[in-house]
Amino acid sequence: MQLYIRRLACLAVLVAMVATTTSQPMKISSCCTKVSTEIVTAPIIGYRIQRRNLPCVRAVIFETTEGDVCSHWRQDWVFEKIKELAQAQRAKKTTPATTTSSP
Repeated sequence: MQLYIRRLACLAVLVAMVATTTSQPMKISSCCTKVSTEIVTAPIIGYRIQRRNLPCVRAVIFETTEGDVCSHWRQDWVFEKIKELAQAQRAKKTTPATTTSSP
């Protein structure tokens, strides 16, 4: 009888563990868990903003030719680089495409 109760208790614990782990959303993509304050020297081709959602930290992720770099969002150079990239993107959108017609 004790063996039956012990097995039933183990089964209840196992079911509870499975229920709590499957009800939480799983994160598929990786994220920045720490940031650098160093200036990125590799050519930057883009960026994205990462919000804090533990274990992920708030960061600006610069996409470089050498890979992604997690930078601290409060660094002055980060603000300047974002402005520069946004300005270049706006200029790209407002520049009309030139077309040539052949006779």
